[in-house]
Amino acid sequence: MTTATASWSDKLVFLLGVNTGFVTDGEPDARYIDFYSQRSSADLHCAIVGNVIVPGGHGSNRSTPSIGSNPMWAHLAGAIRERGSLPGIQLATAWEGYEGARKFRSTDTAQVIRRARELVRSLGRHGGDRVLDSFGAAAAIAIEHGFIHVQVHAAHGYLLNLLVDERINPDASHVEDRLGRLAEWLRAQGVESSIRISMRTGDIQFDASGAIALQDRIAALPFDFIDLSSGFYNVDKRLIYPARAEITITRFRDSVDVAQRHPTRRFIVSGRIAQRASELPQNAHIGLCRDLIANPRFLVEPENGCRNHGKCHYYSRGGEHVTCPRWSETGG
Repeated sequence: MTTATASWSDKLVFLLGVNTGFVTDGEPDARYIDFYSQRSSADLHCAIVGNVIVPGGHGSNRSTPSIGSNPMWAHLAGAIRERGSLPGIQLATAWEGYEGARKFRSTDTAQVIRRARELVRSLGRHGGDRVLDSFGAAAAIAIEHGFIHVQVHAAHGYLLNLLVDERINPDASHVEDRLGRLAEWLRAQGVESSIRISMRTGDIQFDASGAIALQDRIAALPFDFIDLSSGFYNVDKRLIYPARAEITITRFRDSVDVAQRHPTRRFIVSGRIAQRASELPQNAHIGLCRDLIANPRFLVEPENGCRNHGKCHYYSRGGEHVTCPRWSETGG
């Protein structure tokens, strides 16, 4: 551990789920395994592979892998474990016809929210239950492959995010109950669990009412960790991938506020967090993404991380997979 990371000694560090695009015909390939293996180590508590489509689900783009019987998933879990990290997996789904925006900000955020409500209404409780069943099935498959941390992705405007928000889904309490039972089942299997949420959507009017209530309800669910993200992909991606100072500061404050309201729960805080980790409350742990994308050895070279080139946002730039100009220097 370096001097720069010595203050992290009481914190767990997570590599957060990123859709790398390293797939062939919807399945993880050798590049996928190498990406996560290179970034795993004894200094990293858990490498969360993401985002992975549940059975019968829909990807956020055509480069999103689906969980299934392919033995590459077991090879991946084994490769992460051999390097000293817990192998984790982030389970997610969008919906049929979903199309992620290329632009970072929507010009009509109210329309995004309106369509979300229409989608949830068309699903009904039975449709929502089928979605939740698929998360349970995916978790069971992941455990069979050797993953020992399972994260459910209820953030960024994906389908589970819509279902769990009572401002969008009047039946959200039923969804919360189902998620609570899934978390308890994972614990009974000896598997660590987390749920990722968006603290804000990016629609100022929508966020002004009910955001804190949603955060508090999710924090009460029996997952081992609450992973605090922000933003809807089709509303304002800047909240998901914060770079500007005012956005990173707001996200940090939001995260600390949630953690302090729930001192007995554990949280994962991210969003250019490396330089502010010493300011986190005791129950908040460290989530890294872009720094580890840029440099697989970031945990031993913390001064040598992301430089905000923006090339990792491959989908927004019309690319097929993640890349970084720093890899020629860092060996990524």
